[in-house]
Amino acid sequence: MHLTKIWVVRLKPIWNNFRFRKSIKEYIPLSNELNTIGDLQERVGELYKSFTYKYDDISMLFDAIDTPPQCLFYLENSTLKDDCDGYHAAIYHLVTHRVENASNIKLITVVTKPFTNSHTMCVFDLNDKTFLADYQKVIEIQGYSDALDHMKQAYSTKPIYYHLNTWDAEKGWK
Repeated sequence: MHLTKIWVVRLKPIWNNFRFRKSIKEYIPLSNELNTIGDLQERVGELYKSFTYKYDDISMLFDAIDTPPQCLFYLENSTLKDDCDGYHAAIYHLVTHRVENASNIKLITVVTKPFTNSHTMCVFDLNDKTFLADYQKVIEIQGYSDALDHMKQAYSTKPIYYHLNTWDAEKGWK
């Protein structure tokens, strides 16, 4: 197994849970139920305005993802300063708690060549369709291979593989 894949698949969830062991584990989003993809699209657009993109610094050694409840708390209070994984962890938590009938909700980390162009987004199923949330966009996709195609087109980068993460309030990232 490639070293990068070992990190993303096996070690990063452990590091995330250790690094953010004191972060909040439960938080109910401020918004009302988001009954349609249009409602979610609108809410994601609103939240994006309060997001500040910030590269991980040395204190975030080996790129860690904070807990989704903590990320959404920061985002709804206009204090989220993170890269793509923190923002999309917040969206993951929003979808989990405010999009009725959403299922199979995951963070998808797409590892690229070069590695520095890798990206994390939120994917979920709703009404027998699969959707990808990427910053301000919520688009329908046919499957995870479409997420890779989205990466190729939107970011002009070559995906190598992807990994799916889920969050459990008691066990953390897995």
